[in-house]
Amino acid sequence: MFYHAFDGYMQYAFPLDELRPLSCQGEDSLGGYALTLIDSLDTLALLGDTERFGFAVEWVGKNVRFDINKTVSVFETNIRILGGLLSAHLIASDYATGMRIQSYDDQLLHLALDLAQRLLPAFDTPTGIPFGSVNLLYGVDENESKITSTAGGGTLTLEFGVLSRLTNNTVFEQVAKNSVRGIWARRSKLNLVGAHINVFTGEWTQKDAGIGTSIDSFYEYLLKAHLLFGDEEYLYMFQQAYKAAMHYLHHDPWYVEVNMNSGATVWPLFNSLQAFWPGLQVLAGDVDPAIRTHAAFFSVWKKYGFTPEGFNLATSTVQNGQRSYPLRPELIESTYWLFKATRDHRYLDVGRDILASLQYGAKCPCGYCHISDVETHKQDDHMESFFLAETVKYLWLLFDLAAGPDNIVENGPYKYIFSTEGHLFPVTPEIALVDEHCSYFGAFCDGSAGHGYGTSASSTKYQNANYTQFDGSRTPSSEYSVSDILFTTRGYIKGVCPRLTHAQKLGISYSDEEGNFIEQNSESHENPDESAVVSSVQAQSSSLILISHPVASQSDEALKSRSRSQDLANIVATADSESIMTDYTGGSLGGNTIELTEDTGSISEQTEDTDEEIAPQDFQQNEDTS
Repeated sequence: MFYHAFDGYMQYAFPLDELRPLSCQGEDSLGGYALTLIDSLDTLALLGDTERFGFAVEWVGKNVRFDINKTVSVFETNIRILGGLLSAHLIASDYATGMRIQSYDDQLLHLALDLAQRLLPAFDTPTGIPFGSVNLLYGVDENESKITSTAGGGTLTLEFGVLSRLTNNTVFEQVAKNSVRGIWARRSKLNLVGAHINVFTGEWTQKDAGIGTSIDSFYEYLLKAHLLFGDEEYLYMFQQAYKAAMHYLHHDPWYVEVNMNSGATVWPLFNSLQAFWPGLQVLAGDVDPAIRTHAAFFSVWKKYGFTPEGFNLATSTVQNGQRSYPLRPELIESTYWLFKATRDHRYLDVGRDILASLQYGAKCPCGYCHISDVETHKQDDHMESFFLAETVKYLWLLFDLAAGPDNIVENGPYKYIFSTEGHLFPVTPEIALVDEHCSYFGAFCDGSAGHGYGTSASSTKYQNANYTQFDGSRTPSSEYSVSDILFTTRGYIKGVCPRLTHAQKLGISYSDEEGNFIEQNSESHENPDESAVVSSVQAQSSSLILISHPVASQSDEALKSRSRSQDLANIVATADSESIMTDYTGGSLGGNTIELTEDTGSISEQTEDTDEEIAPQDFQQNEDTS
């Protein structure tokens, strides 16, 4: 299936963006830079096709340029082009993958860096949420729409984060994170987000909350950014967002769209993009509801032979105007993850049925066609690049896993996180452990003890003259930056504030938690023998946050003998250095020893092991049926 479509593209459409599989012609749909070839690179590597992969990487490195007068979608360019380039680079440059190209000299990484820099003007907004489109040569047009989707602003973290860690330039990861924060900060009191937002005012222009169109990959990248980078802030946001989605959107086994402020159902509709959700639930460890939802979604496929873009749950009919199936991979993706989690052979039957539908309903002379109407199975002369990047990739992974896997995903040297476009990002020390900064023996060490990600030889050459430091703010009272002070102790600072909630530790203020803090603080004044004083950490408009925390003594007697002024130590942390205090400890906070030395004195702290745990974010779901 892959080679029928890929060879058709190479013969009839290359180097245009996409193939027209009925007429056997090509078309430029995104930017005119061989979109389908770039999107297919890591699939070629996954299949072990050394010859075609080597040719494709060499051709892209020599011929693709982004200094062109084209206005492109930031979202699509990021997930398809930037993600494709980075994934292929990580495979082609690593002997451990078995696909190392001898003549390869980081050409794809150079292209990825150039492309990302051309996308950066889109982020120049008051909210930090990017415009939907940008001109690769001239930046954002003055007439560009200020309305963008939640997915458009929340599906950048993996690609931009990987690029930052490979090039040692933190600006890409920072702007992507700021965009996610900009969306999350404007969520409703129910912890729901809408579908479209004004990037200048921050006002929601479409307040329908759901897990499908315009929102889907926002949820996906919250969890996957934590899995790939170990960033606890993303985990906290995902847990809150997931809990809200399961409470307000879940009508077991279906999901509906509701008003983000009231939670009232506004649209009882299943759309095909929702089908990624069971796969995400598997990654989150919530398998039982994933099984039920997947079965419901697949029942729609069985009814029509394909999943329509929209299926009305109230009438159990195809939604008018949403009758097509554009070769989407989401249901196949979830099928793969559920088989991987359960090894239940019913998912192989699902995969066989999906494969049969594609073979007998969508196959056309030069590739595979869109289905314009799932009831009549009428074919449309179009084949999206994601058919080769995702649809056949997940089908192949499903059956290869069942047959005894022999591929880099299942048997390779790394675990892989899939982007929303199905691109492979390995959980390597260079990417996943970059924040460890040699803080413990055996940690990944990227270079010298400087700011950012270190200064290894492979990444220094990508730093440019206007490289922006986000973590170098200096305190008024010290010649050292906060990052300098805490740099070598990051691995030991876990547990300094065991009584802080997740939100407080991340420096984010929430009304409910503020009330809990006031209550806990009053209790601590009534009970002076308590071993800790709870301190609230709130977001500040200035660059500094003051965190007060107790210095735990070795015994209760020693604690009573000290004065309160001696028991409290103030640690100042910059607002942009919150990552210093967001190590995920798996639930428990262990005791450590910290020594921070300045010109004005020293702070020596010894903390005991404590059994106090971070409060788990329990998964909840609404058991009401629609």
